[in-house]
Amino acid sequence: MANEPLVKRIPTKKPSSSSTPTQDEFIQQKAGGLFEQAKLREAELKRQAQQQSISTAQYIWQAIFLSIPFGLLLAAFDVTVKVQFDEPWDYYGLFLKTVKSAPALCPFIYLTNRHKSSYWTQGIMTAGSLFVGAFLLYTLQHSPSLGQMLRAPGLATIWVYFIVQLDLLPAVASLLLVAAYWYFGLQKRQK
Repeated sequence: MANEPLVKRIPTKKPSSSSTPTQDEFIQQKAGGLFEQAKLREAELKRQAQQQSISTAQYIWQAIFLSIPFGLLLAAFDVTVKVQFDEPWDYYGLFLKTVKSAPALCPFIYLTNRHKSSYWTQGIMTAGSLFVGAFLLYTLQHSPSLGQMLRAPGLATIWVYFIVQLDLLPAVASLLLVAAYWYFGLQKRQK
């Protein structure tokens, strides 16, 4: 049998046409199998999500570790405003501002990070982003230098935090609306 040519090994009996599925039947069979596989995969993912629910301690650690960079961002914005108005600053003040602001940011970050997948939280953060962004631009346009120095770093930090935590569509919509407020509102009044 091993020396037999390959041509002779090809079956010559054709299957009956009644057992061959039509193209539509074939597609339905394949699609049905894919749908079953998709349903099984979804059920498996739901089981895994229920088993891997994040504990309160993990949210606390996330809040702590997120409050450190956002505290540093607040301090960096503070230094930026001071440099803009020729105020003195030093690295010790930058570090002190970071250390002082991190505990204030931590509970806020904990609450918003824990519930950020909720539609209510996304809506509240979108509205907050719109308000904070517009108020920041208004402050930068209409406040004296002391008002800018006191308000701008905190507002900018909260605005950046909201944009980072939002889903993509609400974040982009929020940024576009604030940009429209600046372009059609604040910029037109200045001229």
